[in-house]
Amino acid sequence: MFLGAKWVIEALDRYHHRPPRATIMGKRIIFPNYHYLAALLHIYTGTFNLGQIAHLSGLNIEELKFQRAQLDFLTLVDYLKTKFSEWFRESLLLKDFSFHEYTEIAWEYTRLDEMVQSQIRIPLLERLKHLTLAGKDCLEVGKELDSYDRNIFRRLMLFFTLAEELRPTLCSRLVKDKALPVAERSFPEALAPLKSWSSETLDSQEMVEHLVQIIQQGTREFL
Repeated sequence: MFLGAKWVIEALDRYHHRPPRATIMGKRIIFPNYHYLAALLHIYTGTFNLGQIAHLSGLNIEELKFQRAQLDFLTLVDYLKTKFSEWFRESLLLKDFSFHEYTEIAWEYTRLDEMVQSQIRIPLLERLKHLTLAGKDCLEVGKELDSYDRNIFRRLMLFFTLAEELRPTLCSRLVKDKALPVAERSFPEALAPLKSWSSETLDSQEMVEHLVQIIQQGTREFL
């Protein structure tokens, strides 16, 4: 379950089948599919270097470097990073995934571009902070969060706890020290798989190879 790869493939599909007069940010679209895919893949600068992005996009490295010096291309890259971050956050908040899928999603998140990670992390951590306080207040009076908030709290806890296990950050203080004790009292059954899970069960090299394969298979028809 690579959310980023899913988004890249679907975004390229939409771009390929765009209406003749389609625009992005109010401007007529001038990029061929190769360049648009290269821009999309910049969400993965924490995983792929420029040579790998060029290869996956069907470009040579000199062409990609040239594009990265053009304002229109860089503006597109930043725009797509923001759109992806919004979509990723919404997916985490509104959808349930299996525990195995959460491990893959968390792994992929730790391999995203740093700016993308920040755009995902900051709003979601703020949401998690408020849910933790609300959950604590409910526990103190013998109540539960309403089902909507409880579901979001559970989804965020699974995601962030796994992400911190894979690549610890300063967020661990909020996630593990403050939110986790409240979550364990609120929905212990959902967090039970965490007790027997280890980050060593994920082979990063194998994960990268699988990610590359999915992207290549999903975008080949558009290049």
